[in-house]
Amino acid sequence: PAAFPMPGATPPTAANADGELVLHRWPARWGLPSLSPECVAVETYLRLAGLKFSSEACATPYVSPSGLLPALDQCADVVGVDGATAADGADGADAYDDAGGAACKADGSLAMARITTHLRAKVADLDSNAAVSESDRATLVAFLALAESRLATATTYYTWIDRDRFRAHTREAYGAAFPAPMSYILPWLWRRGVMRRHRSSGGSFSEGGEEGVTRGVRDAYAALERRLMDSGGPFFFGKTPTSLDALVFAHLSYHARAPVGDALRVELKKHPGLVTYVEEMSRRLFPSEDGSSLGEGGDAAHALDSSAWIEPPTASKRDRARGWWGSGGGKEEKLTAKEIAFRRRSRYSVFFAVGAVLSYLFLGEVVTFAMSGDGGDGGGAADDDDDDEMSEAVEA
Repeated sequence: PAAFPMPGATPPTAANADGELVLHRWPARWGLPSLSPECVAVETYLRLAGLKFSSEACATPYVSPSGLLPALDQCADVVGVDGATAADGADGADAYDDAGGAACKADGSLAMARITTHLRAKVADLDSNAAVSESDRATLVAFLALAESRLATATTYYTWIDRDRFRAHTREAYGAAFPAPMSYILPWLWRRGVMRRHRSSGGSFSEGGEEGVTRGVRDAYAALERRLMDSGGPFFFGKTPTSLDALVFAHLSYHARAPVGDALRVELKKHPGLVTYVEEMSRRLFPSEDGSSLGEGGDAAHALDSSAWIEPPTASKRDRARGWWGSGGGKEEKLTAKEIAFRRRSRYSVFFAVGAVLSYLFLGEVVTFAMSGDGGDGGGAADDDDDDEMSEAVEA
């Protein structure tokens, strides 16, 4: 791990900044800006675009304004909850399919994709400056698909699917903010949701198991290193960054630093070009541990405000009042970002307190019922082991 120096934890700045862009993300962990690669990908995109933004570390997705992480608060509109923003009125129900709304709490890929799409359309389009020709655009799409099908799949497998790594690292990291037994139960439910969602979408890990995942990521590393060399760097399309850089960096840095990525690091170290890429992107974009550099975007002095956006907000939208749920309208009291975060967290602290008490009283029967109804899920021995473990946790 020492071969992959990463930036220090990015401090949560939303509490003392009323910025027009506020990124809500899982907190820093394992030497990464966030324990979620999807949150790192969104933050990397913002920094590559040089945008001014503040960030708020959310210990649970329930304190996010969208209920999911990552989430982007743009002038009181929440991006990441539906196809565009919450204020646009689009139907966000598709985020909770029968494969498990639980999966959405842990798997931020859907929210990340929606935020990135929104940023490209409304705020800053990195890809338009680099992929100018039809051939470039086709290449970009192909490599984005490669990163999603190989890198993201490996990340998901070692974070959520691999039982030993989940027990040793993932469960503790994602359940840290919850009281027992919820600190066991919620990560376990999220894991089952992730597994169901991948099976229902044809992304089962059963073909080849860990060996198949490792083989796929090995091929991806080789292709990405070759692309980086051919481009002349420092980015995958030469001197101009794209959304591919944000996505690939997020997963490569996770593979390099997260304890669940120990098997992936063995392969990654065989590709020194990618190792250097991770190191340089970390140094260039993110604040240094000693505070000597603020990186790009964020709080940096030269960061771009909303006047540089593709669609700058109007004065009425920028200054509109924000209510309890973070949406504007009427003559509601205008709240600062600090006040909004306090109210949101106060609301959910009550929810957690009530939930913890009820879980002790009733959750034993609920979990038993849920387990008995999951017989046709196809989870196999891994799910059975987790069922036994969860029963022990509830009875404790």
